[in-house]
Amino acid sequence: MIEASRVYKELVFGGHLLALGTASMAATVAFVLDRVPTWDLLLMAYLFSLGAYTVNRVSDFEQDRISHPGRTVYLEGRRKYLSFVATACFILGYGMAFFRNLPFFAALLLPLALAVAYSVGSSRMKGIIGISRLKEGLLVKNIAISFGWSLVPVLVGLYYLELPLAIVALAPFIFLRLMVNTIFFDQRDVEADKAFGVSTLPAKLGMAGSTRVIDFLDVASGAYIIAIVLGGFLPAFAATLGVFTLYSLTYRRYAGTGKHYDAARDLAADGEYILWGVLTYIGHF
Repeated sequence: MIEASRVYKELVFGGHLLALGTASMAATVAFVLDRVPTWDLLLMAYLFSLGAYTVNRVSDFEQDRISHPGRTVYLEGRRKYLSFVATACFILGYGMAFFRNLPFFAALLLPLALAVAYSVGSSRMKGIIGISRLKEGLLVKNIAISFGWSLVPVLVGLYYLELPLAIVALAPFIFLRLMVNTIFFDQRDVEADKAFGVSTLPAKLGMAGSTRVIDFLDVASGAYIIAIVLGGFLPAFAATLGVFTLYSLTYRRYAGTGKHYDAARDLAADGEYILWGVLTYIGHF
């Protein structure tokens, strides 16, 4: 039981669950392209996601003491090493990308810029757009994260040096699914966000209002994926991704039962992306 708890904490608090989900998402895109995902593609997806996640953990350590004390306590002992971990992830990831091909390497600079602008920011950025970090603006943080993840299909396409219409068609679906995820997590962090002056939908609309927005985005993502499959933009097996509308509606209701609140967010919400690769793998083969 104790060992299982340690595995859970490392998987979730250490950022590995989300990083594995990113690798699974990259695999999904490869399947859509009728490719077998390679080990280096999956490893790079994992490294870049873990690096970006770790940068955010470093920058938000004090805020997380309020919004996620359990995670903060778990990471406290390795806090001084987190910057090194993030740097190592990016160096290894970019090194692998450079030897893959230059267009892929160059395109990967955009997610890094987004990660820094989101978590670290600068005073110059505040002078331009009124906020020092992207995460401080109403919906800006959600859009920035969702846009960054929606680049995964394009990046995978550049890895294979092909950018068919299916790549472009899949990006909006990923954007909508990440909007659901980010607003959902904002609901948990609402008190900490208010304390640190971070403007979010739950802080502005309340739990009920923000839940209605999430419901709309959930349904919109399901309708969109079915529509583009029926329109012939994606192979038929990609329609299995539409199941995540019901999946999300289910775990979000379960999350409201109190003692399961954080587990539902950490495991079910971020774990969704791992299931993407599983479903599309089954459908593809």
